[in-house]
Amino acid sequence: MTVKQQIVRRLQQTKRPVLICHFSPDGDALGAMLGLAHALRRLGKYPDITCQDAVPSAFDYLPGADKVVSEPSGAYDLIVSLDCSDVRRMGTPYHNLSQSQDVQLINIDHHVTNLNFGNLNWVDPTAVATAEMILELTQALGVRLDVDIATCLLTGIVSDTRGFRTANVLPRVMAAATRLMQAGANLVDITTRVFGHRPLAAVRLWAQALQETHMEGRILWSVVTQEMRMQSGCDTNADAGLVSFLIDVNEADIAVVFTEKNSGEIDVSLRTNRGLDVSQVALSLGGGGHPQAAGCTLQVSLQEAMDTVLPTLQATWREQTGQ
Repeated sequence: MTVKQQIVRRLQQTKRPVLICHFSPDGDALGAMLGLAHALRRLGKYPDITCQDAVPSAFDYLPGADKVVSEPSGAYDLIVSLDCSDVRRMGTPYHNLSQSQDVQLINIDHHVTNLNFGNLNWVDPTAVATAEMILELTQALGVRLDVDIATCLLTGIVSDTRGFRTANVLPRVMAAATRLMQAGANLVDITTRVFGHRPLAAVRLWAQALQETHMEGRILWSVVTQEMRMQSGCDTNADAGLVSFLIDVNEADIAVVFTEKNSGEIDVSLRTNRGLDVSQVALSLGGGGHPQAAGCTLQVSLQEAMDTVLPTLQATWREQTGQ
């Protein structure tokens, strides 16, 4: 029996699972978690859905987004981790649950840097998104796609492929997207919401961060400080999508944004193109991700983070380009 088959059987047996995605949630984390929650409800289950951080306003449209809680409470018979490359990415919800409940942990993820931390680990780096894996899972569970499930899962695929622009978008991915559209997901609306809408506060934050942009060789980087967030009114711990904007600069092979979190930690977001791989850099610093999109969180000062990460990226660039 494959691990996916074991997970299917376990999900069929569960009554009260709790689903957890990573902190600072993106479209794939939320889409996969909410899509699976809807599928389980169709089977008569009662899942709770949780994330350490609030759902970003850009994803308020996702069916069930208003049901995501930061502090789950209840007696659960299963924990399912979604889109987390290591156990720390689940944050406080899992930490608190693991202290009080001894239940099986299922790990479903597509990051190549996943540490296989669950009792059952289904990790598929060939998948473009964890949401693509959940689409497979709904089929295996015998759940018929509806507009709610399809909207969540297509959001995950669109988000993690940057609108079908990553190198791993193969014909099967377009076929999956077509199935989700046929089930009622609106591709135009989802793409517009994911990439075309952002609050004024985020624009003001970008305006400040862009003034701090620096280019060193082929590496473009900037910072988002707590003071910038206060002045802009953008209270999220994330960079509001800035790093994905920077990697589109013609002269950049690698883009980095260093973000001061409210906790005092530094969130490091990495993006690359030209076939370069930054996932191992993130992994070596305690993080993880994909070859083209990765990150980590460092418990150091902003300057120390830059002093650690930038030379490592320069060495990685030279090694991978031969220059």
